[in-house]
Amino acid sequence: MARILVTGFEPFGVHQRNISSEIVEQLPPTLRLNDPWADLRQHTLAPLDVSIETRVLSVDATGSIEISSALLQGQHWDAILHLGLCESCQIPRIETLAQDRIDMRITDNSGRQLRDQNLTGKGDLAITAPAHSWMSLDWPIECELSKDAGLFLCNETLYRTLSAIDMTSDAGESKIPCLFLHLPSHENCSVSTGLELVQELLQRMMYRPVLSVVAALLSENDRYLVARRSSSEKHPGKWEFPGGKVEPNESLIQAIEREILEEFGWHVKGELPVGTWYHSLKETDIALHVLPIAFDGPPPSFDDQELWTAHDAVAWRSLMDTTALDWLGNDAAVVAWMRDTGYLPRAK
Repeated sequence: MARILVTGFEPFGVHQRNISSEIVEQLPPTLRLNDPWADLRQHTLAPLDVSIETRVLSVDATGSIEISSALLQGQHWDAILHLGLCESCQIPRIETLAQDRIDMRITDNSGRQLRDQNLTGKGDLAITAPAHSWMSLDWPIECELSKDAGLFLCNETLYRTLSAIDMTSDAGESKIPCLFLHLPSHENCSVSTGLELVQELLQRMMYRPVLSVVAALLSENDRYLVARRSSSEKHPGKWEFPGGKVEPNESLIQAIEREILEEFGWHVKGELPVGTWYHSLKETDIALHVLPIAFDGPPPSFDDQELWTAHDAVAWRSLMDTTALDWLGNDAAVVAWMRDTGYLPRAK
């Protein structure tokens, strides 16, 4: 059974309560986690039963190193989720960066107050979980990503834990997922709401994310259109069916129409997908939905690239053309399917 550590902090400063410790104290010893991406994944994954270990950390130097010290001494968990109180937050914040700084505007619970110092001098550390990939999936509770965990104990604890994970991970080995969740005070977030969000976060930490991506299939006679990614984009020079990520609460048709407008300035009408192709990247799986599109109005001039944002060339390609092309992702598999089936969308 996988083991997950969830920590909170004791009350500090003028606060008589700390929502993070109250959530930790109410977590059950075991949880059943379900795949948040079940509707997008190519193969069904079984529910995951996990053991939950909890700790309430002291708001002082001892608390900030408690988990990092345990890791360095050989303790192991399959995931670590730190919780803390954010006095100024209106909604929960998933912290994605631990700064290599400490600047305490108040004393901690031991009377310590360090001002404008480096923690190690080795630089900031990113969390070891693909949180950005989680944001394209709807959340049961509104939350946001943040790169500012503050400069008090929350940031210090996250930094020291991430540093210990780096020190105890073998080269080339996937690091255990670890992040920090800042919760608003009780006035803006109930304990029951926090518990629901924690379970959702743990599910996203323990299952490999699936990104839903749309690709446009535009045809003319027996040819289809492909686009080359520009030198300023990721994967420069690669050819693809243009498109992009599906946003929360967006249909596939809405997504492809928006993406083509954003990337080329073209107004198009999308149709239902002809199929979904799957492939894997380093941290995520991709569900590529291919949708036929047609121009909404007269076809644009491809020589006018003023509104193009992600590509530097487009080309018409015959369905029977088998010459090599430097394809991105799984687009070559889409072409192979089109060639095998003779499929091309026809103008209506």
